Amino acid sequence: MSDQINYNSNINTIWVSTTARTGSMWVFNVAREIFKVAGFNVFPSSIPHTNSEMVNIYKNQALLDKDFKNKYVLKVHQILKANINKSKILTTIRDPRDVCVSYKEFNKCDFNQSLKAAKGLIALSAIYRSFDKKYVCIIKYEDIESKSIEIILKISKFLEIEIDKNKAKEISNKYSKSNIKKLINEKENEINNKLKKKIPIDKKEIVNFLGTQRVYDLKTGFQSNHISSRNTGDWKKKLDKSEIEILNKEFKNWLKEFEYE
Repeated sequence: MSDQINYNSNINTIWVSTTARTGSMWVFNVAREIFKVAGFNVFPSSIPHTNSEMVNIYKNQALLDKDFKNKYVLKVHQILKANINKSKILTTIRDPRDVCVSYKEFNKCDFNQSLKAAKGLIALSAIYRSFDKKYVCIIKYEDIESKSIEIILKISKFLEIEIDKNKAKEISNKYSKSNIKKLINEKENEINNKLKKKIPIDKKEIVNFLGTQRVYDLKTGFQSNHISSRNTGDWKKKLDKSEIEILNKEFKNWLKEFEYE
């Protein structure tokens, strides 16, 4: 293990700080998996539902933790400051037109609400692009889909941990869309069977979302309907002409800056 870890680093917390619907849950779990492969104890062991819970874990545990074997991976949908103590940041970006479609579908909202959510991407990416690259690593959602193994190796390098390509392939397979869907389906079946048999369940395994209840996997943070069957570029089919015009105008400079068509 000593060949894999930089013992001179005092970094023990990796923040996955993103806007919604940009692949943050995948990055969150991949970072956790890389630490586990390297032999670290990874926290939190049970994934909280909210930003505030994640922040409290940092303040009350990670910040005070002096055991180099312990690593914390915390996910929030908010912009963080530069040079947070003992920390680094992983963030994701995605074509805002696809963000709109995904957000609209997942949150069952109208176009204006999804547009507002996508605008958050501009502020977040502008700030994080100005930060030191040793402190912030920016990942494209589209690269996660098209070259996940390379992205996993990129994340591992940022975490100061070396894994080989075969291990990256294993992690990529574990968190493929099909296997995540399988995990969620199994969790839903498990909870439904418990409910039918009137077996008590952990209340944290259920999240209330827009008047409905969704199953929540405490080991990964994935929940019902988290993974869609859509592909990158589906905005061309899902948005009408006027919506596309609004988005292209709103994000014209951003799309060019981050090399989207």
